[in-house]
Amino acid sequence: MRNNPLGCTFSYLLVNDATLVDLGVGTKDAESALKSQLGENGLRVSDIEKVIITHLHNDHIGLLHYIKSSSKASIYVHEKALDILNQRSGMAVRGQSGVKEETRLLGGGELLKLMGTVEEVLRPNPNFVEIDETLQDGEAMKLREKTLGVIWTPGHAREEICLYDSDEQVLFSGDHVLPEITPHISLHAFEKGNPLLDYLSSLDKVKGLKVKLVLPAHEHIFYNLEERVEQIKRHHRERCNEIENELRKGERTVYQISAHISWNSRPWNQMPFWTKRMAAAETLTHLAYLEEKREVTERTVDGVMYFSLAKQ
Repeated sequence: MRNNPLGCTFSYLLVNDATLVDLGVGTKDAESALKSQLGENGLRVSDIEKVIITHLHNDHIGLLHYIKSSSKASIYVHEKALDILNQRSGMAVRGQSGVKEETRLLGGGELLKLMGTVEEVLRPNPNFVEIDETLQDGEAMKLREKTLGVIWTPGHAREEICLYDSDEQVLFSGDHVLPEITPHISLHAFEKGNPLLDYLSSLDKVKGLKVKLVLPAHEHIFYNLEERVEQIKRHHRERCNEIENELRKGERTVYQISAHISWNSRPWNQMPFWTKRMAAAETLTHLAYLEEKREVTERTVDGVMYFSLAKQ
């Protein structure tokens, strides 16, 4: 993936079941790699029967149209994906005005002068996703030989699923649990919900599984699922503590808080507009989580949201 620190997205082939899990990015290089690696396992693209998408982010569905045009494969996603696709069309209509509106609301109005460098962010999502079958939480998906348990794990994406092979004790973890980084958990001002609470609950859903091997969508395979889950939960506790420490100085906007978070990627003052916007969305989801716990309060003044510690 160009300009992406994750490098690549893994697709997994279940050879005897003619099934793919996720479809990576939509590039000619990815098409060639897929054809080559299928060939190494005695298959052609036209032999693929099923594709299971863990979630609808672009780096997981990039070759979907190629697969649909080259095979009779059925595309499976979690049932929540239908809601997400409907929401996407509305978000595309908001376009640039919606980004400006949210940036001002979260206290980043002074950054709008950088908008000229982020045209790509403001384009409507070009990917049309053709879904054939939907999956439900707890469903046992029967393939030719394997049966995969479907585990709905919202947080990083509302529709995200993990797949569990209980016979082999293998978990296809998508972006839900990664070996080194924590997945992006975000909330935008025009969205409702508590993604961080959802995510932490979803971590608990997979933590107790008997797993010998974890196959994530990024970085590398790993084995210590339970330990990794605890590391990620600790990270989010520490992030909440950072936010509360900043609010002890007084009332702050989302962007003001974000400027004082110890981000792992790069310092705040070195982030371009798009990265700052993603960071602010992560801060907002932590604030929503703390607000539901009644640890912070929110008010809007002159079209800008401000947060403060709740009075004890």
